[in-house]
Amino acid sequence: MPELAMKELDGGMWRMSEHRGQVVLVNYWATWCGPCWEETPGLIRLSRELGTKGLAVVGVAMDVGGEEKVRQFVKEFRVPYPVVMQEKASQMEYGLEGVPTTVLVDRNGLIAKSYVGAVTQADFETDVKALLAEQ
Repeated sequence: MPELAMKELDGGMWRMSEHRGQVVLVNYWATWCGPCWEETPGLIRLSRELGTKGLAVVGVAMDVGGEEKVRQFVKEFRVPYPVVMQEKASQMEYGLEGVPTTVLVDRNGLIAKSYVGAVTQADFETDVKALLAEQ
């Protein structure tokens, strides 16, 4: 996975390099995306349940110029993990087939799996737990 460094909604910076040794779910989503609304509660539960066991989740909002809508979404869902805004003209948006898209990264920073479309918490959990069990 290439180095990602993105500005968080709260003003801090989220960097992939700071999560080496952790399993990371990078979830690309948008406030206007219905399947993203369906998927978010499962990501929230997974973050809470496995966050202390080596899982990091980050949400990358693909909304263009919609930071206020993103803030509302995060507040409404009580999203506990960092949410960052997609940088304008970023190369990341060109490789996406659609939203939601989630990239699962192993402890060594290698892409283990990509998901396109809404994924259930159970499916994410199976894959994440398998990577967490690896040493």
